[in-house]
Amino acid sequence: LKEDLGAPIYLLGLTITTGALVSIPFLYYSDFLVDKFGMVNVIIWALLMYGVRYVGYSYITCPWYAFPFEALEVFTLYLLRVGSAKYVKVSAPPGTLATLTGLSGGAHFGFGKGMGGLVGGVLKDQFSSTALAFRIFGIAAFAFGVIYAIFHCLYGRKVDEKHMEKVAMEAEKMKMTPFLESDKPIVKK
Repeated sequence: LKEDLGAPIYLLGLTITTGALVSIPFLYYSDFLVDKFGMVNVIIWALLMYGVRYVGYSYITCPWYAFPFEALEVFTLYLLRVGSAKYVKVSAPPGTLATLTGLSGGAHFGFGKGMGGLVGGVLKDQFSSTALAFRIFGIAAFAFGVIYAIFHCLYGRKVDEKHMEKVAMEAEKMKMTPFLESDKPIVKK
C-alpha cells in the first residue's frame, strides 16, 4: 500500500483500525454466528473471503480503496480464529487442547504468514508486479476454499458426525454419572 500506491503512513494505521473496529460487533455475536453456520463453513468462508480480499487488492489504484478489503478481516482473521478455536475444542483428544490451539495459531500466524511473505516476495520479484502476486494469492485462496469444501462434503462431514456422536454420548454419560455413583436409592414420589 505504502510502496506501490504511495499511501501516507497514517492511512496504514487507519486501515488496520478499520478492520478491527468493523470486527467488534461480529466478535460479540461470533459464538452465535459460528454455531449458526458451522465451524467448517466459517473456515471455508474465510478462505473465500481471502480470495475476494486479495483479488480486490490487486485491482485498487488508490490507497483509499483498501478500506472495504480491510473490513473483510472480519472473516479472514477474527471469525476464522473463533471458528478454528471451536473446531479444535471439539476435535482435540483429552489433554491436547492447549497444544492444538497453539498449533492452529502458529499455523496461521507463523507458518502461513512466513510462507505468504516468502512466496509473495518470489512472485513479486519474478513478475515485477505486486498486483499479480495478490491476484495469484486470491485465486489460490478461492481454489483452496473450494477444495476444502469438497473434501469436507465428501469425507470430513462423516468424520465430524461420528465425532459429534461420540461427544454427545460422553456428555450424556457425564449427566448420568452422579446417579450411577450414588449410594442413595432413587425414590419416586
